[in-house]
Amino acid sequence: MQEAQRRHQYYDELASQGRFASALLVVREHLPSGKACLRLNIDATRLGNIARFVNHSCDGGNLSTKLVRSSGALFPRLCFFASKDILVDEELTFSYGEIRKRSKGLPCFCNSPSCVGTLPSEDT
Repeated sequence: MQEAQRRHQYYDELASQGRFASALLVVREHLPSGKACLRLNIDATRLGNIARFVNHSCDGGNLSTKLVRSSGALFPRLCFFASKDILVDEELTFSYGEIRKRSKGLPCFCNSPSCVGTLPSEDT
């Protein structure tokens, strides 16, 4: 609980300084032709479901994700699946994206042995 409060306070500070990107996750879906790409910004900072409490882990975490399309739906759903046994009260985590060492960016607090120090982000 203390870790969650610490992160919340830090993210609030970044947001108040205009340094926090509101997109929690960017999903790109390329068409088979390769000529177009659907980009979705999944932002749960103001409105969302329980998934907004799932944090990043540089080691991949205990959840995997899959985009699932249902017939007639305009946008795919991002679904979470357990990638290993999850203990009671264990934090739910997954990788927010490709991990690259960066000198700039939001700091990562995942505390995994493979932590690279910054959260995955886009250069765009």
